[in-house]
Amino acid sequence: MKKSFKTVLLISMGMMMAFSTKSQVIQTVKSPENIHSGIFRLNPKSDGLKGTPFLFEEPPLGNISLSNGKHYEEIPFNILLETSKVYIQTGGDDSQPLELRNWDWIKVGMEEERLFRMEYISGKPQIAEILYEKEKEKYIAIHTKTLVQATGSRDGYSGPQYDTYKAGIDFLLINGMQSSEIKTNSAGLKDLAGDKYDDLKVFIKSKKIKPENPTDMRKILIFLFD
Repeated sequence: MKKSFKTVLLISMGMMMAFSTKSQVIQTVKSPENIHSGIFRLNPKSDGLKGTPFLFEEPPLGNISLSNGKHYEEIPFNILLETSKVYIQTGGDDSQPLELRNWDWIKVGMEEERLFRMEYISGKPQIAEILYEKEKEKYIAIHTKTLVQATGSRDGYSGPQYDTYKAGIDFLLINGMQSSEIKTNSAGLKDLAGDKYDDLKVFIKSKKIKPENPTDMRKILIFLFD
């Protein structure tokens, strides 16, 4: 059963009814998780603060698959990285976001599709971006946001000072309960590519690949292992 974004009100009602009957609860989000905004938003804005604790600066439209088998298309969503929670917002920018629970995966993007799923890293559940899967091995990206406090004191010359959310990415290879980090520098890419390292260097240069970018890292993995 698929819905379009044009019927967001029906989607919102249908999702809440389905979650209720299957003990899959969508809970209204309260503001304490975001102290920088009077109203909890998927893309909070605040004076004196740059960036957002969410993965995306602006909520994208995602295709969502639930554990009860239902699928929904073009739902505005965002991921609060600190808590590994997903929120949807079907009633417009000023509506109260809802926490999404018991979801299987979320896909976003058309030309360069991105897949998000819950994975266990060192025994802890975290939302991961799935880059490539081969047999029991999974290559993933773990996204983080860190609040960096403004340094220095304000004066008449330095201009406004801002606290800033800084994005970070760790690339991991997981196999069962084991995980290892994938470095994006030359040494890390050489370890990853093995005998195909020279070919990989040509591929990166010709395609203007940036290994630190998740979508580009996915292209590297496909080039190496497909």
